[in-house]
Amino acid sequence: MSNLTSKQLEVIDDLFESGGDETATLKKHNISRKDWQQWLADKDFTDKIAARLEASKRQSRIILSKYIPLAAAKLVQLCDSENHQTALKACLDILSLQTGAGQDSETAGSVEPAPTIDPATASKILTALAQDKPSPQD
Repeated sequence: MSNLTSKQLEVIDDLFESGGDETATLKKHNISRKDWQQWLADKDFTDKIAARLEASKRQSRIILSKYIPLAAAKLVQLCDSENHQTALKACLDILSLQTGAGQDSETAGSVEPAPTIDPATASKILTALAQDKPSPQD
């Protein structure tokens, strides 16, 4: 039985449903930053968040496992693209997938985990890639 209040459980649910937007979740539930910090210091609270994160990761891996063969096939097709940059990026993605194949958090062992990128940085990178223009020599 959990020592968490129904409000704490509701906040955890809303935090995951809001995509992790702490500020919006705290505001919605009228929770001060001080109270939030106290909750985060509570082992039961952080254990519940950790369990939800693991469940989300597991669900993501299951969903992705269905589409990995399709994505790989599409990347192989893109390697033959007439657009040099598209072909190059597809080939690099295939190499990246290959070097990371079979390594998940349970089997990686002593392999150093890949660095994480915060959503804002990831968005900037994707925007830059989308706007990438070929150089005159391409």
